[in-house]
Amino acid sequence: MLFLFIFIACLVFQLVLPWWIICPIAMGLAFWKAKTAGNAFFSGFAAVFLLWVIVGLFHSIPNENLLANRIGQLFTLPESQFNWVIILIVTGIIGGLVAGFSALAGFYLRIAFLKPARV
Repeated sequence: MLFLFIFIACLVFQLVLPWWIICPIAMGLAFWKAKTAGNAFFSGFAAVFLLWVIVGLFHSIPNENLLANRIGQLFTLPESQFNWVIILIVTGIIGGLVAGFSALAGFYLRIAFLKPARV
């Protein structure tokens, strides 16, 4: 359920806000809904990874992957017709890691507030 909430919220808010809005969204939703640390991290990672790959494909396929291939050349990837796949996967991993660690921080923040301090 957390995966779906993060996926939909990030999809909607990234239409009008900057890319880093995934951080407060993943953190807030994990604070509210995550059951374990693993659940928080992997839900945040998978939701944004999948979202960014789908959106990247949506923008890249109509122009025959021209921009993604040029970015591959910019990063001096070997000459290949499939540089766009590498760029797409790396982009998804970066977004996924940002959201995953933000969701993990949200889960641990809730744990810090809910558990009484031991003296």
